[in-house]
Amino acid sequence: MNTWLTPLYGGLLGTVVMTVFLLMPRWMKWGKTDIIPAVGSLIVGRRKGAFLPGLIVHLSMGVMFAYLYVGFLELSHLPVNAMTGLLLGSVHGVIVMLLASIMIMEHHPITNYHEKGLGTGLAQLLAHMLYGATVGWVVGMMS
Repeated sequence: MNTWLTPLYGGLLGTVVMTVFLLMPRWMKWGKTDIIPAVGSLIVGRRKGAFLPGLIVHLSMGVMFAYLYVGFLELSHLPVNAMTGLLLGSVHGVIVMLLASIMIMEHHPITNYHEKGLGTGLAQLLAHMLYGATVGWVVGMMS
């Protein structure tokens, strides 16, 4: 079942897994990672009304990156599976961790987002590793 829909499914499920992982510290009172409102407030410039735009961008990027992962792996003649997805998710996570540290924690228009620490960056890295593994697993299983 190798169709153009498999990265869509993988991207959606990977984004859900990543988002749940990022919300767990908040739910368990370990910390505050609120990526969806943070992204949305970059668009609307305030916390109020930021959730929906943040969710749309977050899900859209999750699907887009799934297509990029699969395209890269197929062009490289590498198998699409959980391990290759984990590898790409690791690289992606390091880039996001650095960008989150620089762009969001230092330059976000809402100062509340300036106060995140190393835990936020590490959570982003691990979340993207889970995202990549999930995308690779779903697409590999459906292919």
